[in-house]
Amino acid sequence: MNLIRNLRQLLESYVFILLLSLTLGLLIPQYAIHLAGWTSIFLGVIFFLSALKIDLKEVLTYLNDRKMVVMANAVMLIGLPIVVYFATRLVYPDLAIAFMLLAAMPAGMTSPLLAEICGGKQSLALVITITTSLLTPFTIPLMVKLLAGADVQVDTLGMFLSLVKVIFIPFVLANIVKYFWHHKIKATYFTFKPISTLLLGLLIMGIVAKQADTILSGLNLKFLLQVSALFLLYALFHVVGYYVAWWRKPNDRVTITICLAYNNFTLAIYLAGKFFNEPNIVVPVVLSVLPWSLLIIPFKYYTKKLK
Repeated sequence: MNLIRNLRQLLESYVFILLLSLTLGLLIPQYAIHLAGWTSIFLGVIFFLSALKIDLKEVLTYLNDRKMVVMANAVMLIGLPIVVYFATRLVYPDLAIAFMLLAAMPAGMTSPLLAEICGGKQSLALVITITTSLLTPFTIPLMVKLLAGADVQVDTLGMFLSLVKVIFIPFVLANIVKYFWHHKIKATYFTFKPISTLLLGLLIMGIVAKQADTILSGLNLKFLLQVSALFLLYALFHVVGYYVAWWRKPNDRVTITICLAYNNFTLAIYLAGKFFNEPNIVVPVVLSVLPWSLLIIPFKYYTKKLK
């Protein structure tokens, strides 16, 4: 029983899966590269499983503070990507597109859980997660076209259709499944996280395998600088998130911080690998899971001091 429990904990660990996927993608790229063709399916299943746990009626019930929800969406999906892109171009141009892509992501599906852990409002996190996720098929291609269109050639229409495929379709299917088999599905919730994390690992492995030669030849000071820059970026996400709704109570501000800082990096990894396929974009986006996973520790401590 202990072995099974430990195995499940490993499968639920983003950091463990990231390290394992990176290692396998680099060591056996000739095999792992075959996973690259399945990234859309992997991400679609991850979003489908996440959407199965969302109560759409509950979301509509809590959609009452329109000013805060609109402000959070506008900052997360439009304002922050613009600021991050131009600021990064001034300081570290090679990372501008990768950082813009990370800044443009919707709230992660774990935001309601993390908000509850840190003393935020789970209901508000749920609303922001759904609204940002359903808007991103429109906002991400727009941001890429407006900001990075002159630097890289990206099929923005193809990006829009891919986002529809991995977000809208799984969301609709999940709600249809819940309508007919809600109680049966609820009993399987405990399997969703390990399955999703495993699929995330396969997605990362396939994307990294395509860049294995370039990554292995570039493991130097530049690599460490990218990791450091990512931690600074995610620290900025925390600061911006906390002051988006400066007029609200601390628990609301903590919630928005969670939604902004702990965003859907899985979607960013998928888009980077599918539409950009350049090491200076793919590698930093994949490595974003490090600050994503680790900064929750000091932030949780900070929220305890707020109380």
